[in-house]
Amino acid sequence: MRSLGVIFLADVVGFSKMMSQDEDGTLALIRNFSKDVLKPSLEKHRGKLIKSLGDGWLIEFDSATNAVTCAMDCQSSAKRRGQIVLRIGIHLGDVEHEDDDVFGDVVNVAARLESIAEAGDIAISTSTYLCLDQNLAKPFNNCGKQTLKNIATPIEVWSTGRINVGSKGLNRKESDNLVISVIPVLGSDNSVSPFAQSLTDNLAKQLDTKEWMDSMIQKHPSDEDFQLSTSVSIDAGRFIVSAVLKAPGGKNLWSDKMAGNLKQINQLADAVGDKISNQVLMEIMKVRTKYK
Repeated sequence: MRSLGVIFLADVVGFSKMMSQDEDGTLALIRNFSKDVLKPSLEKHRGKLIKSLGDGWLIEFDSATNAVTCAMDCQSSAKRRGQIVLRIGIHLGDVEHEDDDVFGDVVNVAARLESIAEAGDIAISTSTYLCLDQNLAKPFNNCGKQTLKNIATPIEVWSTGRINVGSKGLNRKESDNLVISVIPVLGSDNSVSPFAQSLTDNLAKQLDTKEWMDSMIQKHPSDEDFQLSTSVSIDAGRFIVSAVLKAPGGKNLWSDKMAGNLKQINQLADAVGDKISNQVLMEIMKVRTKYK
C-alpha cells in the first residue's frame, strides 16, 4: 500500500568507534536516549518508529512539521546531554508499506540526506522544507541541488549547517560503480521478523562501504545489478539463513547456508550480516572487471 508520508532517518555518529571502545556503555547510551528523548518526542509529534537500526532509527511521520520538530528536539537534547552525536535526514514522498516496514525512493533519499548531513545537523529535501512555517524553516540553509548516489533526479537540499561534501552519499560525477541490490530478507514467520529487518539493514550498510560499489535495499531490483537475496527459516530450535548472490543478468555467483541457536538469533544479526557481506564482497571482487 502506498501513501504520502515523511521518512526520518537518524544515525549515531562514530558508532563503530564507540562500540570498539565500550560496547556495553555505548548500547546503554543509545537505549537511554531512545527511552528518555526519542520515544517521548515520537508520542508528542505522532511519529511511528519503524525499526531501530542499532546505530540509529527509521521513523515515519504524517507531516513534515512533526518530523522536523521531532528532529530539532532530538538534536537539542543530544547536544545538551553530550553523550551521542546525531545526523538526521528527512524526506517527504510516496511511502510503500508492507509487513510493518517501509520501502521506496523516499526511504533511499532520506538515507542519502542523513549520510550527507554534518555531525549534529539535519538535512531535508525541498518537498519537506516547503511544508514548514517560517519559524521552523528559519534554521535551514539552502545547500543547492545535489546529485545523491543512486537517486535519478538531483535533490535540492536544506540543512541546519553544511553538507558533508566528502560523503559517499553524494555523486561528484556520473558513477561507473557496480551496484548491488539487497532484497529485503524473507522470514518464515513473524518470530524472525526483527532479525530479518536487522539483517537487511546490516547487509546494505556493510556492502556500501567500498568506493567502487553502491548498495541499495530494493524489493524489485534491476536485472542490470548484482542481487543478494536472503531468507531465514526455523528448524528444531535453530535458525537457518540462506543467501544467494546473482550477477547482472541473473547468473548465480555464490550461495551458502548458516545456522545458529534460535535463542540467540537477535544477538547474532550483526555477526551473520558481517559474514555474508564479507563473502559477497570477495565473490564480486573476483568478477569486478567483467562488469565494469
